[in-house]
Amino acid sequence: MPRLELALSMFAVVAVACADDTTAMTSGSEASTTTSTAGPDTTTGPTTTDAQTTTSEPTGASTITTITTAGTTEPATTTDPGTITDPTTATTTDPTTPSTTEPATVSTTDPETTTGGGVCGVEGDTVSAELAQMGKPVPCGPLEFTGTRISPQKGPVWQLDGCACGDNCLIPDPWTLSVSAPAAWLPLMPACPRIVVDRVQGFNGCQFAAISVWDLQAPGEPAVYHAGHGLAPTQAGAAELTVTPHSLDTCDCMGCCQPAELWELQFTLGGADVTLTEGESAPLGQRNAINFESHHIGLCDAPLDVHWAIRKPA
Repeated sequence: MPRLELALSMFAVVAVACADDTTAMTSGSEASTTTSTAGPDTTTGPTTTDAQTTTSEPTGASTITTITTAGTTEPATTTDPGTITDPTTATTTDPTTPSTTEPATVSTTDPETTTGGGVCGVEGDTVSAELAQMGKPVPCGPLEFTGTRISPQKGPVWQLDGCACGDNCLIPDPWTLSVSAPAAWLPLMPACPRIVVDRVQGFNGCQFAAISVWDLQAPGEPAVYHAGHGLAPTQAGAAELTVTPHSLDTCDCMGCCQPAELWELQFTLGGADVTLTEGESAPLGQRNAINFESHHIGLCDAPLDVHWAIRKPA
């Protein structure tokens, strides 16, 4: 039976071939499976580099935790402007703090009291006056009034009328006199006064220089009132009154035009004279005189700190 054997031999050959193909396919499938597993296995790479994969991975919580932790040290937190400019921190520069340098404190370094070989004067009372005719500007220079007082004898403000005493004037001529001085050294205004106020041009404009008041009902008598800011009476009063300074002390003044200086003042009125230092007062014939202050601090363009008054007693 040769054909039967031949057929069986061929069948065996085919069976072996099929077995080899099955093995090859199996091996290929395994290789394919292995390759597919090894190829896409990039879990480690995307997990660390792909932000979207990291966020969605179960293990991403640790990554988020890490980001949150890093956020606590981000610049916005450490340089938060709110923290730097917190009002509670800025209280060290509160405007009330410089109150230690307020003028009352700074005034303790006034050159007139802290420099040089002595105490060159102290601050005292001052005197000034203003005479004005209603409706007319006040000129910078001597201004004179004669007429009638129409307000009480004591000031410090008096209402006046340019109508002469005893005259019946149909048209009023209103004037006003204001004097600034300690109450005890204000003038007692006569019913019929002659008033002269000198004003001079100074560093700060037109300034008061001196005042004189005479009683027109007592002709020939010295003025009932002289006062001044400076070393001279009014031009009208110079015929009867002189004020002479005598130097008592000089003090160095850094940055000043001249040394600071302290004076005493000698007053001569109607044949009587008296010499007074700062703050002193004394009789001067039938009048009383006072030297409020008499010094100069030496600063450029600074006015004289000289104020005085002579008054007829009540």
